[in-house]
Amino acid sequence: MSQPPDLRRIHIKSTDRLNLKRSIYSLNILVEYAKKFNIGPEVLLYGSTLSPSDLGDPEMFISPEEELKIFRRAVFLIPDPKIGLEIGRLHNVSAMTRVAIPSMFCDTMLDAIHMMFKYIDLTQTYCKYELTVKDDLAVVSCEELIVFGDLRRFLCERDTVSAYTLFCNMLGTPFILKELKLTYPRPEYAKAYQDIFNCPITFNADRHQVIFDKSYLSQRMPLANALTRETYEKDCKRAYTRLHEQTSTLDKIQQELLFPHEEPPSFDKLARRLNMSTRTLRRRLAAEGISFRSLLHDIRKKRALELISSTDLPIETIAVKLGYKDVANFYHAFKNWTGTTPTSYRKTRI
Repeated sequence: MSQPPDLRRIHIKSTDRLNLKRSIYSLNILVEYAKKFNIGPEVLLYGSTLSPSDLGDPEMFISPEEELKIFRRAVFLIPDPKIGLEIGRLHNVSAMTRVAIPSMFCDTMLDAIHMMFKYIDLTQTYCKYELTVKDDLAVVSCEELIVFGDLRRFLCERDTVSAYTLFCNMLGTPFILKELKLTYPRPEYAKAYQDIFNCPITFNADRHQVIFDKSYLSQRMPLANALTRETYEKDCKRAYTRLHEQTSTLDKIQQELLFPHEEPPSFDKLARRLNMSTRTLRRRLAAEGISFRSLLHDIRKKRALELISSTDLPIETIAVKLGYKDVANFYHAFKNWTGTTPTSYRKTRI
């Protein structure tokens, strides 16, 4: 049995890099839920690279862009404003099996959170997480790794309900929260939140946070079993390794340039973040036939279209986020990409 943790010194984080390969488990759940509204998988997957038959392959991967496109289509087609909450209820173990099962056999809740953070890429989230302790409270803070835009409520609801339900199952009793802080406006079905979480809820908060009594962290899990945990974690490690295997230099660069959403790094800074010299990075890019300048150009274009389509951020703010110090240059680049202005493009997406 592990030693009781020192709850005064807890500060752990998940990775701040979003993997560019996504499991289709989450889409499987979404497709099944859509059937309740007579929306078939071929309708939900229309325009994507997936076919309904792909959903039966547990080793199939999809890109974040493709997955988010299908999410948007689902939110548009499914006539249920609470879709995020409902998907979250179904998402807790089904979409996180490889991480959830070994976590359930950890000694304490803190050990389980450590494991979830360690293998966060297997959980389907688009966020990074941080656990801290202050006085008698434990705080799990969540930060978006991409601009959620019009999907913020759906993704936050899905992840929050999923994690809450999972920990209720792990503990074998209701998980009592002190407070829940959410970064989006209060929805018209806010009572449903109270029915699920049964705690004070703050909408339009500065940060997305789940707050609970720190004593939960040292509470022994009812299914704690070191041998069983180790057995299931082996499968978790294999899945994690496969998810990250054969990652090309291009994949690694796209991870750094796309996520998180900040001004793109310089070539020198990119090399440092990839733990290689600038000479090595140039050699590898040349071997893959890639130009850093053209790659940066393509990613800026992709992010510009995404930010304009899915957010109401001012055009000037988007230009700055993409690294344009002169907004006029951004307008010029955008017109070259699309043949129209950012404002006109946004109007066509409403």
